Amino acid sequence: MTMFEYRKMILEKVSFEPQIFKKELRKALRQSTKDEFRLLMEWCREKFGKNSQTENSLVV
Repeated sequence: MTMFEYRKMILEKVSFEPQIFKKELRKALRQSTKDEFRLLMEWCREKFGKNSQTENSLVV
């Protein structure tokens, strides 16, 4: 498992709680390369963009 996959797994597990999700998303984005940053944001928008609780966290 790559770090990128691990970060996605963590975000999926904490997506039920907006504050934790936001914290973990910021941490994941800080630790990502430019390419991973872009891919992670795209993945988050596809996966969680429709969830009103996590949608606000996607505005970084």
